Amino acid sequence: MLLSRVLLFLAATATLTHAQWRVSAGYAPMIGLKAEFKGFGNFQNPFPVPALGAPGSFIYPNGSVQIDSSGNLGGTTTFWSYNSAAQVDPAAFGGLGGINFTTVAGGLNQAGDVAESNVAAGAGFDLRADLRIGALSFLPSAGGRSASWGFHTGFQYARVDVANTDSLSASLVAVTDSFALPVGGLVLLPAAPFTGSFLGPNLNINDGTIPGTATRTLGVSTATISGTRDLEVQMFIARIGSYVDVPITEKIDLMVEGGFLVGVASGSYDWQTTVNVPGVGAQTTSGHSSHNRILPGFYAGLGLTYNITPKFGIMTSARYQYMRQFDLIANGSDASLNFSSAFVLSLAAVWKF
Repeated sequence: MLLSRVLLFLAATATLTHAQWRVSAGYAPMIGLKAEFKGFGNFQNPFPVPALGAPGSFIYPNGSVQIDSSGNLGGTTTFWSYNSAAQVDPAAFGGLGGINFTTVAGGLNQAGDVAESNVAAGAGFDLRADLRIGALSFLPSAGGRSASWGFHTGFQYARVDVANTDSLSASLVAVTDSFALPVGGLVLLPAAPFTGSFLGPNLNINDGTIPGTATRTLGVSTATISGTRDLEVQMFIARIGSYVDVPITEKIDLMVEGGFLVGVASGSYDWQTTVNVPGVGAQTTSGHSSHNRILPGFYAGLGLTYNITPKFGIMTSARYQYMRQFDLIANGSDASLNFSSAFVLSLAAVWKF
């Protein structure tokens, strides 16, 4: 509605002249884009936290406490194992000694979230055509040339390739369960690594059912999220609008332009992520997706043309170019390219006829 009113005003105040075409072609990179990657950090804990207080198969990354052939008679079991001497705590349980087993509570689900600001299109080409409609006598003139207005159409190609390798961290609840040894157990304790027998006999360990002989403490474990995220988008953008040229010197014209555009974007998203939880393990996940999308939008810009001759010149311009956000989802992870702060810078050769 606003654009149509502007065009009606220009038509009413213009002095009609013979139509004149102006075409230009040149390099036109797009800057100020923002890429964001979400939901790529997943870790399913293979060692869930066991519930103390009843006999069971307590499996940890660094050992286990399970039910032996006696059914854990007397609240102890011979069917247990531990991996490292560092798990032995001689001061535990009043000096009787204990074995510490560790795991983490829960896992991670889509924990990764990173953004790349000030992304630029590495390749950009712009082709435009302007049809001069008439002169605007109410605007300044210079060098014997009057201001003019007309219609504009253009085509732009741009290619964006974003590769992100940021490493992130995420917090998990660390769980330490300590199981008591019998009297004299420190003396009889077999060296690590050790795996006890289901049938016995070997050194018993408390099975966690007797109050006061198994304890649980909580802490913090920091997981590392690493990997690669690659978003590649090719864009073919068509524009239509109007422009006003105002001569400011004998050789230089100022251009103001604006209008609407529609882009066709063809993109692909590939990612691979490894989540490493200390003492528990590492897991790797990945995803791939590709799609084509229509991206409507609008533009507004300014330009300067240096007229080398009446027929040839050089134009430099900058325009704000908004389009709808481009999104891709691959195996639960989302990649987006945002154009809310995008600008196109152009340097082009101009021919008038």
